[in-house]
This record gives sequence, C-alpha cells and structure tokens, in this order.
Amino acid sequence: MPFRVRAALNIEGGFNDGMISPLFVFCVANLVKAEGDTFGDLVLSAFKGAGYAVVVGGVLGFLAARLARWTLDAGWAKPGGLRMASLALPFLAYAASVLIGGNGFVAAFVTGLFYARTAHAIGNDNLDLVYDVSHLMALAVWFTFGKLIADEFAHGIDFPVVAYALLALTVARFVPVVAALDGTGFSWPERGAIGWLGSRGVTSIVFAVLAYNQLAGDDAAFVVNVTCATVLLSVLLHGITMEPVARWFARHPQSEAPSTMASPDH
Repeated sequence: MPFRVRAALNIEGGFNDGMISPLFVFCVANLVKAEGDTFGDLVLSAFKGAGYAVVVGGVLGFLAARLARWTLDAGWAKPGGLRMASLALPFLAYAASVLIGGNGFVAAFVTGLFYARTAHAIGNDNLDLVYDVSHLMALAVWFTFGKLIADEFAHGIDFPVVAYALLALTVARFVPVVAALDGTGFSWPERGAIGWLGSRGVTSIVFAVLAYNQLAGDDAAFVVNVTCATVLLSVLLHGITMEPVARWFARHPQSEAPSTMASPDH
C-alpha cells in the first residue's frame, strides 16, 4: 500500500478521535437534553467543552514536551522513565479536561499534537510502550465487541440495520471522501482506496458506548445494533479486499507523493 495512502488513513483516524468527538457528544446531548436546555445552550456547552479541552491539551502537551527534553538533557530521566511518562500523558490530559468540564478526547488529541515532535526527537523507542499498551487495550475492546455482537444478534438482525451499515460503508463515506480529496495530488486509485478503506473500529465502538450510556430504550439498542453491524461488515469486507487492493498498487506504482505527504515528519 502506498505510504501516503496509509498516512492519510492514519491521520484521518487521529482527527476523527479529536475533532468528531465534540460533534458526536453534541448530537447525543441534543437527543437527551434536559428540560429547560435550549439548542443554543447545547451549542455553547459544546464550544466550551472543546475550548477547555484545547487549553488543557495545549498546556499539558507544551509542558510535557519541555520537561521531557529538560530532564533527559539534565540526566534526571532515563528512556524507560520517559516511556512511562508518554504512556501516562494522554490519561492525565483526559482526566484533567473532564475535571473542568472539557472534552477528554479532544484534550488527549491536542496533547499528542504538542508532544509528538518531542517524543520522536527523544528517540530510544520512546513511544513503543504507548503503542504496545494501546494495542492491548484495543484487543480488549475488540474482545468486548465480539461478546456484544453475540448478544445483540443472537435472535437475528433487522434489515434496516444491515441497509444502514452498507450505506455507511459505501456511499455515505466513499463519495464525500473522494470529493474532498479533489485537488490534493492523490490519484484516482488512491482516492478510491482511502474512501473504501476508511478507519472504522475501536473509535466507533467507543462512541456507541457513549451513546448507549446516555440514550434510553429502543434508541440505545438501535445505535448499538447499527454500530455492531457496520463494524462487523467493515471487518469482513475490508479484511477480504485489503490484500487485493495492496497487490494492485504493487503492480501499478503511483506517481510521487505530494510534498505535504512525502515525509513521515508530516
């Protein structure tokens, strides 16, 4: 798979976590808004939550980057200690943001943006522990998801749920993504690959759990069923088609990547 396709999908996944989260939380809040809350109140609350999160994430990320460099240069910390600090940082950002009414996902995302360059500059496999723990936690989420699917679909699945899942995996994603990439320098096959192989999985499951905890009755069940169907179909369809797509790109090398995607530093 071309590097710039993989990079675009990875970047999209990160921005989904950080930028779609406030919109999703706002939409759920609009569905379950308490008596007396107006649409304007919810909009203001969403902006306040995102604003607080940006401030918390920016401050923590900046301070963490400075402290990491300073302690390493002064000989006060070893690579192992910095790996532990890198692992604790997103949890700290999430907790601090939620404590003051901010969005934890946004705070962790912004913190990572500020800290990323320092983490790579430090080297010494500074982020390996983060990757390993993240992978382990993702496996735990997938295990729970498998149990959830078995429970939800034990007695069958409704056709509207399957139809919505297929729509989400095809037209609802593919067309906007291909259109959004117009003028970026990606070839048509690359646009098609990004549109088809979109990142759906752990983040979708987490969002579904958030909605399930706030919605009531049939609405909560419908959200869980749709999410389960969409993610399950994604696992099957993308798992089957990933290798043929990659082999096609191997036989048909694309032109040089645009300058904005040419280096891993970007």
